[in-house]
Amino acid sequence: MNDHQPGTPLGNILVVDDTAENLRLLSTMLTQRGYTPRCVINGKMALRACNSNPPDLILLDIMMPEMNGYEVCQHLKLEPKTREIPVIFISAKDEIFDKVNAFAVGAVDYISKPFQFEEVLARIESHLSLRNLQKQLKEQNMLLQEEITSRLAVEKTLQEKNHILQQEISTRRAVEKALQEQNLVLQQEISNRQRAESALLKSNQELARSNAELEQFAYVASHDLQAPLATIASYAQLLEKRYKDQLDTQGSKFIGNIVQGCTRMQTLIDDLLEYSRVGRSRKPFELTDCNHAVEQALANLQGAIRETKAVVTYGELPAVMGDISQLIQLFQNLVSNAIKYRHDAPPVVHITACRQEENWLISVSDNGIGIAPQHQKRIFQIFQRLHTQREYSGTGIGLAICQKIVELHGGCIWVESEPEQGCTFHFTLA
Repeated sequence: MNDHQPGTPLGNILVVDDTAENLRLLSTMLTQRGYTPRCVINGKMALRACNSNPPDLILLDIMMPEMNGYEVCQHLKLEPKTREIPVIFISAKDEIFDKVNAFAVGAVDYISKPFQFEEVLARIESHLSLRNLQKQLKEQNMLLQEEITSRLAVEKTLQEKNHILQQEISTRRAVEKALQEQNLVLQQEISNRQRAESALLKSNQELARSNAELEQFAYVASHDLQAPLATIASYAQLLEKRYKDQLDTQGSKFIGNIVQGCTRMQTLIDDLLEYSRVGRSRKPFELTDCNHAVEQALANLQGAIRETKAVVTYGELPAVMGDISQLIQLFQNLVSNAIKYRHDAPPVVHITACRQEENWLISVSDNGIGIAPQHQKRIFQIFQRLHTQREYSGTGIGLAICQKIVELHGGCIWVESEPEQGCTFHFTLA
């Protein structure tokens, strides 16, 4: 019994036969069984039909004028567009040689005339099912290869980050050891300098507190957070490698979700480290050209600019007293946000500056999705996000870093925007 529902063809079948009666019979029977048949009467028409709209399967007669079925099949197997289409020969020729020759030119099956339609139908269904399974397997293999490549890249990144953190820990331990040795010398001097005892004790306490905080931060970032992430990612890869033959599509998806979660957590850790670094450097501010800072920020964003076809322009910008690395990060975060939160059209970003009494007012404008007034204050708070990860990726730390940098430079930052009307971020610098 045919359970197929009307209106949803089971497959597109090309029937090639120079006998009109055979075409009518096969076309009628295939239509009744839910297939969409197309009928042609010679080999040249069959090749044109396959190139213009490749069918799911071909029923091909052998004995035809001008170009026989063997020649048609050979042409089909030479073309990348048609070589994967299964070909079933239907012929009155019933010699072993004919069948061997049919398989030699690339046919998947051979049916002798006069044929029984139930046999034809069974073989069609079998080969269409086999082709669908082959397509699914090929797609799954491609997805698995992409996942493996992605996971290897993540693993390499995690290893590099861990190596850097290990180096930082070693350096800090060396610094701590040197400080401890200096403290011993100071303790010996304290016994001979009674008047300086109180000041030296206070300095040592402050130094010990600072070292403890720095050590605790490094421990949490590198051990408590990084190590479990590396373990999770590694075990996910082991699961995929060891049990890939037993995993269904949903199982592979679960493993992909694990790796994506690790990647998001790694990004969050990196942003937190970046946030904590802002302000820890106490080197004196120097006269810094904002034009140079913008140029370096745009160089860092070249990949995203090319990918989105963004247009970033800026007028003549001032020289201010500041930290060049922090100002580069400030401009980079604001331009990156403008590129990320965009419409379908390419982003357009413009940076301007104007003098306001003793300060410079610098503005970064874009044509993006905008921000509702009720959200404009809280976007500068750490971890504050207005969108889901599915809509826009991120950790909600970028604008908090911007505010921290601006405040360290003695200025303030704010935004003017309306939904769907773009944003203009303003900040002041001395």
